[in-house]
Formats: sequence, structure tokens, C-alpha cells
Amino acid sequence: MDKLRLEQALAAGPAARAMTALPASALPDLARYRLAGARAGGPAILLANSLLDGMPGQRVLQPLQLGDGSLLLADLGWRAVTQPLPALQLPPQLSGQWLPWHPRWTLPDARQGGEGVVDAVDLAALRRRYPGRWHAGVFILQPPVAGLQPWPLLPPLSAQRHFAYALQWLLLGFCLLWRWRRWARSVA
Repeated sequence: MDKLRLEQALAAGPAARAMTALPASALPDLARYRLAGARAGGPAILLANSLLDGMPGQRVLQPLQLGDGSLLLADLGWRAVTQPLPALQLPPQLSGQWLPWHPRWTLPDARQGGEGVVDAVDLAALRRRYPGRWHAGVFILQPPVAGLQPWPLLPPLSAQRHFAYALQWLLLGFCLLWRWRRWARSVA
């Protein structure tokens, strides 16, 4: 039910609010914002192994410096591995949704870092490289930067998968009960 509530909150977020800064002490609230005065705070991070509709690609992330000097990690969009990286020109006003950061499961030898092509973003290294006041989470641009495709705003596992898993266990329980009753009748 928690996943279902999260999916509903993502789908029905409040209308975008024109703000030049995110709330200073708040955690990501799934709300939509319009940020004016944001500029690139560092080079792009290409998050590898990001499948979209079965196609291999990369999520393009970038540290942003907001109008008040604070920093935020932004998801600019997705690109297929076969496509060249477009010029990452940020519009004067960024529209998007502020979400919690979802860490990725990676193998021990995975490339972690805060620049270039990585398998997982090393948030601690990113904060050491760009000192300042960082906002928690990630800002998903909607629409993405020109030349990139939108990344779907869904939790890693959908509520439907949880419901299907529960149904699977319920059916397995019924099968075991049926087998037990057959065994009990044959013994008696």
C-alpha cells in the first residue's frame, strides 16, 4: 500500500510553484517546482545501465547551483547509448519534480563517481568536490533538456508487482492446503 500511495503522489503532484529555491530544511516532497536562475554547477554525470523500454542508455545527471547558492542534483533526461550526447543547454526556468534519491544496486567493481560515465553516483564524493549546502534528493526535469527523453517517474518496484507477489503466495498457500487435505484423506 505504501508503493501505491507513492505512485499516486507522483502522478498527482501539486501544480508547479514558481520558486527560485527549494525549501531550505525540507526533504524531497514529490512536488513540482519551477526553478529560475539555476545554472550548471559541474560537468554532466552519465548514469550507465539505465534501461528504458528495454533499450540500453544513460540517465544524464548534473549538479545545479540554484539562485540562492545551494546545490542540487538534477536528472536532465535519458539518452540511448547509440545517440550522441546533445548540448546540455539549460532553459532559464527549469520545471520538474523533486524526488528522493534512489541508490542503485551495483557490483563491488562498479564505477562510482561524480563525473563522466558511472554505474552509481557517489554522493559523498560529489559533495566533497562541490562544497556547499546541498538539497537532498534529485530534481527530475519535466520536460527534459532538448535532445533527451523523459525518464519515467515511478518507484523502482511498482505496487502492481507487490500485489502480484502477494497473489502468488496466496495461490501457493491454497495449493499447499489442497495437497495437505488430499494427503490427510489418504492417510485416514
